[in-house]
Amino acid sequence: MNIFVMRHGTTVWNELGIIQGRSNNRLSQSGKQQVEDVAQNFAGKVDVIICSPLMRTIQTANIMNKYLHVKVIKDERLTEIDQGIFTARCPSTFSEKEKLLKSKRAKSAGMETYEECYNRAKKFVLELKNDTRHQNVLIVTHRCVAMFIEDILNGLNFKLPDFKSTNNFSNAEIKKFKI
Repeated sequence: MNIFVMRHGTTVWNELGIIQGRSNNRLSQSGKQQVEDVAQNFAGKVDVIICSPLMRTIQTANIMNKYLHVKVIKDERLTEIDQGIFTARCPSTFSEKEKLLKSKRAKSAGMETYEECYNRAKKFVLELKNDTRHQNVLIVTHRCVAMFIEDILNGLNFKLPDFKSTNNFSNAEIKKFKI
């Protein structure tokens, strides 16, 4: 199976450095163009697109699908990590106490832990590996989830408390994996 993992295109909040988390932001004009450019040059064959149910990933999936013409499926497990009270805020406005809360992914701040996000990404990947209906899948998701999926597909294990992913996904970037 070929799996293509894509991060959504740029939003206005990406451009302003504002934390999005599970906000339902739309792609910016430059983000739409970014995805359009990627879609026109995408050389992969795809049987299905599976995306997060948030607007920015749905828009990205729909732009890609103008060229792919396949079924688009929404999956909650691909939703971005919950940033709790830090959603819609710029990191430069955080107090020292808030910086500590965010670094610890504090439940008291309404945040989802990295481990929780990793575990739902892992369940998604394990289910996908056992799905024989599709041989070529495009996953459209968010930075944190995409990074975890990459680690899972590369056989890397999640380890607390020292989690530091060595990969990253730029907006509208696609990476290919074969499983």
